[in-house]
Amino acid sequence: MKKIAIATSKGGVGKTSTAINLGAGLARKGKRVLIVDCDPQGNVGGHFNIASEHTLSELLNDGHQDVIIEVRKNLDIITSGRKRLYDAQRQLTKDDFGIFKFEERISFIKDFKYDFVFCDFSPTDTLINRAALIFCDNLLIPISPGIDSIMGAERYIEVAQEISARGNQTIDIFGVLVNLYEKKTIISREIDRVAREKWSSKVFNTRIRKNVAIGEARIENQTIFEYAPRSNGSKDFEALTAEVLNAS
Repeated sequence: MKKIAIATSKGGVGKTSTAINLGAGLARKGKRVLIVDCDPQGNVGGHFNIASEHTLSELLNDGHQDVIIEVRKNLDIITSGRKRLYDAQRQLTKDDFGIFKFEERISFIKDFKYDFVFCDFSPTDTLINRAALIFCDNLLIPISPGIDSIMGAERYIEVAQEISARGNQTIDIFGVLVNLYEKKTIISREIDRVAREKWSSKVFNTRIRKNVAIGEARIENQTIFEYAPRSNGSKDFEALTAEVLNAS
């Protein structure tokens, strides 16, 4: 089971769309996938128009394990609980070992034999994110055109290294993904160049091109493969899926 945090300290770079559409791509290839929403905004559940009574919040607070929702064949999610996740975080702060609670409470999922678990993080540095990093063993960092995106990625790598030391484990960079790419713009080409100079082979060959269909699929509560199977977005996530499978 590969446990991957999709995280960076910059909002608006496509973390949730990456988690959902990469997860859907892998599920279509027969891999069992779980997406865990670690963001109080609750975008994963919102994407599928699901508001569950039992969420990550209840799992962390009470150990309630009836939290997994099947949204597609081979694709499951755990919703965040939105504002209730703030309550769960406050409870974790009262516990000297609260940062280890996420890994402890979510360990039951091993019985489901998932191939991939994606944790979709909020862009802020929260205790929930740090606790989830202890559970994860890989970091997937989406970036988008803009120097602040590179800085956000660097910041989160520092956080992962800090958590690695505290949790006595290694968190590897699984990959850096260039999102919202527009070849015709100087800023896209420059950020792509800087990323490949900085992280070399860790940057995926696949670039997710800026594509309106990805946003429209969200409005329709669909994955890109369902909403627009012939779109550039679908082609790009298909290529990314193949790249991830080859790297796993």
